[in-house]
Amino acid sequence: MGLPAHPLLVHIPVAMLPLAMAGVVVMLIRRAWYERYKWVVLAVGAIGTLGAMLAAASGEGLEKQIAAKKGQAAARAAHDHAEAGDRAQTLAIVFFVVLALYVLLPWFLERRAASRADADRSGRIEPSWLRPALMVAVAITGIASMASIIQAGHSGAAKAWEDYSDSSLDGG
Repeated sequence: MGLPAHPLLVHIPVAMLPLAMAGVVVMLIRRAWYERYKWVVLAVGAIGTLGAMLAAASGEGLEKQIAAKKGQAAARAAHDHAEAGDRAQTLAIVFFVVLALYVLLPWFLERRAASRADADRSGRIEPSWLRPALMVAVAITGIASMASIIQAGHSGAAKAWEDYSDSSLDGG
């Protein structure tokens, strides 16, 4: 329909990654909530991360179009936004990897212990430091990912509204 894919695709990570982070916060509050929601939060994080990768890929093509059509100043602003988008993509991937570790590592250790009867007498099947370390890591990477999404989104929205206001003032 003549619309670039990038403005549509950016809404996937913008919606799903903060939702995944909200799920992480819920899972950090209570162990029962962790058990109940871990797979849903992991799926939402995967969708958001895939969306970040699609948005970044589609943004590269759009950046080239802007540079070709609108000149050097617009190309520089588009490049700055693309850099913020690349950072957001990288941090989304890091967040997802840590989220996957937070969900899958304890699950794997529990399954291994159940199948091999490896649990010690206390019933503990993982090192005592593992879960707190993963909780801190997922919180930090989630916060960093949210900050980068906000920064990339703000720079893109500012550029889009600047272009819109400039074209509406010109009568076009």
